[in-house]
Amino acid sequence: MKTKLTLISFFLSLHFCFSQTEKYDLESQNLHRKVRKTIEHYYKYDKESGGFVKTSVNIKRYNDDENLAETYSLYNSKFSESNPVKKLYSYNADGLLVSTKDISDYKDKYSTELKFTYDNKGNLLKRESVYTDGSKYYTNYTNDSRGRIINKKEYNKESKLTADVNYNYNGNKTTEIRTSFSATDGSIVGTYITTFENGRTTLYNSESKYGTSSTTYEYDKNNNISSTHYKGKTNSKTTYDYVYDKKDNWVKKHYRSGKYQYFYFREIHFDNGDVTGSTDFDAQFVNGLGNFENVAVVPLKKKETKTTTKTTTNSAVLRNTTWDFDYVYLKSAVKKLKGTIKLNINGSDVLQKNTSATLTVNFSGSTFTFNFTVNDTETVNDKYRWMLSNNNSETCSIGIYKETKLLKDDPLGVTFNANGLLSIKENNGDTMVFYLK
Repeated sequence: MKTKLTLISFFLSLHFCFSQTEKYDLESQNLHRKVRKTIEHYYKYDKESGGFVKTSVNIKRYNDDENLAETYSLYNSKFSESNPVKKLYSYNADGLLVSTKDISDYKDKYSTELKFTYDNKGNLLKRESVYTDGSKYYTNYTNDSRGRIINKKEYNKESKLTADVNYNYNGNKTTEIRTSFSATDGSIVGTYITTFENGRTTLYNSESKYGTSSTTYEYDKNNNISSTHYKGKTNSKTTYDYVYDKKDNWVKKHYRSGKYQYFYFREIHFDNGDVTGSTDFDAQFVNGLGNFENVAVVPLKKKETKTTTKTTTNSAVLRNTTWDFDYVYLKSAVKKLKGTIKLNINGSDVLQKNTSATLTVNFSGSTFTFNFTVNDTETVNDKYRWMLSNNNSETCSIGIYKETKLLKDDPLGVTFNANGLLSIKENNGDTMVFYLK
């Protein structure tokens, strides 16, 4: 997993979890007693909608060998209708994962399938990520005489080295030392050190051009994470609360980090037909852990836009430019934040398919730089759009409106004009949207 500290982690002091190997069995998921299927619903309070909204649904199915066989996920977005993502997991005769396949009815340009290669002893040698457009990112592994991974090297689709990772073993402690490199000039982006004890992440230290930070992890008696403590430019604490079934599997979970709170409800099916937990929203559980205006599930209120007649562009041509922004959409809320974003296109006069570009984001005295390559361009209803990605599994979307939009945010009580949207999605799934002026 890539660990670049980007904008969202700068704002929210997010923590990261790591693993060394590609394991998706019950043990790696901390599930007990022959589980066949889990169904998980995720809720958060949305002030604009007036209550709790169901943000996502995740279903996992396990085979006879207790390995993950199939997944289904659906995310509920404020901005657009989402399509479910369905994947199949295939194993060889030794129970080793050899591939994942996207079997979704609709596949976007960032749909990814994985392929794994092993030696005759079952040691992992290579992992390939294959995108819909055919581009491949891959990782090569080196193992010691005991079959433990001691090094892995990650490459982008141009076969440029983007990370060199080494593992040291000492009793029940494992240390992962990751050095990440820029895909543009090969310079070191940062060094990230993760400590595992008995297979659990206990400490993560990050030192990069984006800053220095550390995160410690604590666990409860059932080996589920109970809290994290982040120290960086700001300090923060994240806590987790659980309700367990009689087999020590959690069926209710509460996440709290500052003002952010999320609730998870899980239903677990066993191979003997038993079922524990429920996906039903439990208002009593929620009430016991927070103080909310309305503890009820309501429909998600979609973002609405209003069009004015001022024309800003008539063609899908985008050149080197600098945008200002006054507002940013982050974690289901619009934040007032002033800054600039500079677009520099490399080796071309205009932003087009297969060209690379650098985005430089400035705000509050801080500067963040991202390197992307354009995967495709398209015209979508009221805007022109460019879709980009990079070797850190991050994606970017630049949408320029054909006409200026007047946007309204009820919680902030403000209205403002926007000429476009720039969205950056991190490799952990979090997204930040800048409203371009």
